[in-house]
Amino acid sequence: MLRKAIKQFQLGVKNPTQAARVLASEAKMRAGIRTLRSLELAVTWICNLDCDFCYAEDLMKAQQKPPHMPVAEVARITREAHELGLIHVNVTGGEPMVRKDIYDVVDAIPKDVVVSLVTNSTLLTEEKVDLLKEAGLSTIQMSYGSYYLDTFKRDLARYCVDRGISVTLSVVNLESERKNIEHAFKMAEEDDFSVLFNYPMIYNNVGLDSEYYWKMRYHPRCREDNMFWSGKNRCPAGTHKLYVTNDGDVMTCDRIHAIYGNMHEEALAPIHKRMYEQFIKHKSFCLLETCDKQWDENNRRSGRSYSKDLVGTNVDPFNVFEGTTLMNGSIPGSTLAQQMHKSRIAGKDGKPEPASK
Repeated sequence: MLRKAIKQFQLGVKNPTQAARVLASEAKMRAGIRTLRSLELAVTWICNLDCDFCYAEDLMKAQQKPPHMPVAEVARITREAHELGLIHVNVTGGEPMVRKDIYDVVDAIPKDVVVSLVTNSTLLTEEKVDLLKEAGLSTIQMSYGSYYLDTFKRDLARYCVDRGISVTLSVVNLESERKNIEHAFKMAEEDDFSVLFNYPMIYNNVGLDSEYYWKMRYHPRCREDNMFWSGKNRCPAGTHKLYVTNDGDVMTCDRIHAIYGNMHEEALAPIHKRMYEQFIKHKSFCLLETCDKQWDENNRRSGRSYSKDLVGTNVDPFNVFEGTTLMNGSIPGSTLAQQMHKSRIAGKDGKPEPASK
């Protein structure tokens, strides 16, 4: 575990002020002090691809003319998060590189915070990498797997490393992707990358490739639910990690679309406080899990005894909290995606289908 923690620190931190902030955050978290470590920002819903397994499809397609998150809003939100202890911002979407002002977005984030950017890499060039570096980008997450084999540019990924931007190959832990993930680890060793393990959501996916996942998750080059892994074996969503959409809705993570506040209506501090106090009580290995058997396996492998009362449901593939106590405190939210959510869980008679696990 120590080797992994050290490697994640080396790959993420780019300057002394970031290092000091990360170490202080680690101490606060281990002391039980409420702190926000990681923030995911969906700065746009526009994307140049139409992947049939997209974790944000319902949010992206709910809006006919999806707006970008204004640069001023990026600055405001990250400033508020910074006051709560922020050490990492993940710029996501949609596809962030569709924005011509993406460099201003990155530049608006405090410089003592580690900044990563998620991209399918199809719009990335060496010139854009240089501009992202100048703006302050620390890490770039490139989607990797069957859908991206024809567009992934290894030479460009190497160029990012040469320019001082760490590269993470972002994969989904499915059996059908195992060969690709094995190759991702091979490239990571050869080119000084890391590999981000994404726990599969139930939308157009099957369950976790448990065998390979548990074989590799302690590998020093394996990243998981947040930038700086702390050996906690506990999901940070809703406590140390939050997700904010382009229109200000605050969620636990990018793959569970239950909303607990909106930043156009109140500041981030009270939203985070409410969510932290609720979710710190609900311990789980990963809040995305909907399978009792896999829940037991994760408990056994991690040495935990998390209650199966928190296993998610299959009622709504974009919100496994539906039908559980974790919906307590949620709000309708500001996006049209809520209408899509209602239609997904409605039966033929217009009544919600019963929760199933």
